[in-house]
Amino acid sequence: MLEDEKKASDMGHVEVHQVLRKDSIHVAGEGDKELLREDEFTDKEYHRLRWKVDLIIMPLLMILYGLQYADKTSLSRGVIFGLKEDTGLGDAEYPNLTTFFYMSYAVAQYPMAWVLQRFPIGRALGTCVIIWGGLVIALAGCNNYASLAVVRVLLGWFESVVTPGFAIFTASWYLRREQTLRQSMYYAMNSCFAMIFGVGIYYLALNAQRNGGLAAWRVINVFLGGLTIGMGIIFVIMGGGPDEVWWLSKREKRMAKARIVSNATGGGEQHPWRWEQVRECFRDPQWWFSVGFNLLGCVYNGALTTFDSLIYESFGFTNLEVILFSMPTYGLTFVMIITMGFLVYKWPRLRFPIALVSQTIVAFVLLFVGLANVGKWAKWAVFMWSLMDTIASFVMAWPIISVNVAGRTKKSFFGASSLVSYCIGNLVGAQIMRPNDAPRYTKGLTAAAVILIGNIVLTANWWWYYVRENRKRRAENEGMSDEEITKQSEINGLMDLTDRQNRQFLYLC
Repeated sequence: MLEDEKKASDMGHVEVHQVLRKDSIHVAGEGDKELLREDEFTDKEYHRLRWKVDLIIMPLLMILYGLQYADKTSLSRGVIFGLKEDTGLGDAEYPNLTTFFYMSYAVAQYPMAWVLQRFPIGRALGTCVIIWGGLVIALAGCNNYASLAVVRVLLGWFESVVTPGFAIFTASWYLRREQTLRQSMYYAMNSCFAMIFGVGIYYLALNAQRNGGLAAWRVINVFLGGLTIGMGIIFVIMGGGPDEVWWLSKREKRMAKARIVSNATGGGEQHPWRWEQVRECFRDPQWWFSVGFNLLGCVYNGALTTFDSLIYESFGFTNLEVILFSMPTYGLTFVMIITMGFLVYKWPRLRFPIALVSQTIVAFVLLFVGLANVGKWAKWAVFMWSLMDTIASFVMAWPIISVNVAGRTKKSFFGASSLVSYCIGNLVGAQIMRPNDAPRYTKGLTAAAVILIGNIVLTANWWWYYVRENRKRRAENEGMSDEEITKQSEINGLMDLTDRQNRQFLYLC
């Protein structure tokens, strides 16, 4: 531990005075932060603060996460309401639009991670939301392949901040054990908004088909873009870390910071960019597991995101029926994600078993839909599970960015890397479903299932790595009391030490 502290000091970290008293931590440097005493506030006060944060912060995160999913999938909805015909898109050009989106999304991860670390996170996220809302409206004005491609590239760039930014944002407000449930609440908005806007889009499209006027796919994008801009403005006003927001008193801000000291992972505060933490990622097995998980797991995600409407049509449904009969899936997925988040909140060790079971179900579904010679209702009933379990496995894995990664720069780089591999997987998935394989897409679905089976093996090894590493650390700290281990871990977290430098840090698995 002393060697790690010396290394941290040599790397330019602030000087830290360690006070291993029962309930206090004092950090000097960078403005000489005040003494934080965890017993300064009562459990009742902490509980009241958490409810206040839940009522203000969580609705913002939930609505914005749902909107970014609705914006992202507006392309697949638009294609069944005349987008290809109105813009002259060829069969090979349509999947390219998804490819361009994820290429931009991937390239933007590292520069936007730097932006989120160098500027107040609330204002940075809110500004990006406003810009991407404007781009969704601009999508409605596109008339050819070139203009669609440009807008999709810019959309990918500004939507890239959402998942990693929200993970850091959540870590700045919530305890580690609370984060998965909160993150599952906004992840579930993908399904909730798909269901809500599915109804709205159905009637908008029906009205456009009956009465003419602006094409249905253009109306959809104007509607979604306007909502996104409005929410972005609200987020700039209301969102931010504990030090940024205006709706907390000075005492409540102090309470919010004292509350998350036990995380030992840092929060959404600004820190200098530390390249040594970037280099550490390449030596950290969990970084490689996360990159591999997102790469392999997102092949089928990219395929389904781009082609789910066309796959439903291949069962024998009309374009309006596609919207109607996809709604039950979204409702069930919403319930499943919240339930799984609650289960992990109550029993943290269920995280990896849930992820493994979910992936196994999806692999079966992909093979069944691609290979089974059955009627449309049998395929529909089975295919519903693909979306539910696709999202469920990611809900279990993505919170690891905030709960198991410490060090502000490492957290940013780790999240960016995970999302880069997520993009690459989606790029492959968008291309794996070839037009000449329509309408059943047997080859693409089978290939996605085989790749997913490889990801199941990787996930099991990731789980075992955490279990083994925790055993090793408990052995290293033998002789220290649980209280001493906890306090030392908290102090190391305030020093901006990483999870590998902080040998008192235990992974949640």
